[in-house]
Amino acid sequence: MVKLGIIGLGHMGGYHASVCQMIPNIKLVGVSDTNEQNLAKISSDKVIKSKNFLDWIDLVDGIIIAVPTDFHFSIAKACLERNKNILLEKPITKTIEQAKELFELAEKKDLVLHTGHVERFNGAVQELKKLIHKPYLIECHRMGPFSPRVQNDTVVLDLMIHDLDIVSMLVNSPVKTINVIGKTIKSEQSDIAAVHIEFENGTLANIISSRVSHIKKRMMSIHQESAFLQLDFTTQDIFIHRHSSASVKVEHNQMKYRQEATVERLFVYKENPLKQEIDYFANAIRTGKNKRDAQQDLDALKLTLTIEKALEPNHDCSHRRDGNTSQPSL
Repeated sequence: MVKLGIIGLGHMGGYHASVCQMIPNIKLVGVSDTNEQNLAKISSDKVIKSKNFLDWIDLVDGIIIAVPTDFHFSIAKACLERNKNILLEKPITKTIEQAKELFELAEKKDLVLHTGHVERFNGAVQELKKLIHKPYLIECHRMGPFSPRVQNDTVVLDLMIHDLDIVSMLVNSPVKTINVIGKTIKSEQSDIAAVHIEFENGTLANIISSRVSHIKKRMMSIHQESAFLQLDFTTQDIFIHRHSSASVKVEHNQMKYRQEATVERLFVYKENPLKQEIDYFANAIRTGKNKRDAQQDLDALKLTLTIEKALEPNHDCSHRRDGNTSQPSL
């Protein structure tokens, strides 16, 4: 039985708490939040509820941290120094230097340090990785209605970071150039961002994120020589479009039917990605395997912060940057 605690019971922390209580072999021991209303989300009298996580930290094997990003580094460092395994919500920290320090500390103490990139555990993403072969264009659309809870971060840190993480993982090539444009609508930060990335292997990526749209949409399209693939993150569906040249003549001197493409719907084992993420964290604690993936996490953060910097001072802007000089060094 892996004993876990949660620091921060806001939007994501509340989800973590609900899922933890549904997974066999995981026991939610304690939760902490400075807001009494958030603590009230936990109805079980078997869970310690406190404003200070030090009240229960010695009773757990691992801690899920879901506080605002500004507090990620200080709280995660305090937990690692007390020899606790960590699942830290994305973005891991506000700077590359802070993230590197956390990974170095986790490695020194041989602890688990996972970043909450939940889309990595989407069943469709797992299948998509098997289908990708030299893509030349990737398009991503991630949008949803505005929520006041996220206005302290830009749409890049709030939404786009998911697609940046998946795209960089699929392409697996250094960035060559980045073009960014953003716009503020309802907050003091960029609420809409459009990014064009050229990777050194020639792959192009167009990524658009909005948190001021009237619909919720999470889509990715991949263009490659063998097929056109569409992934729906919400439904966990993958459709594969392949070129076809078959034609059928209905009758003499009548219309011909031409089939120019075939469409396949791939079977995907669908499971709650957050459940998969937490289970992966608990299994790393239990087995000692897959404790850290520092390079992938740092690469995703590096790309995110480069785009974030290009959006300053959080008004309409457009920049072209050389990937070799504009990105924070690792």
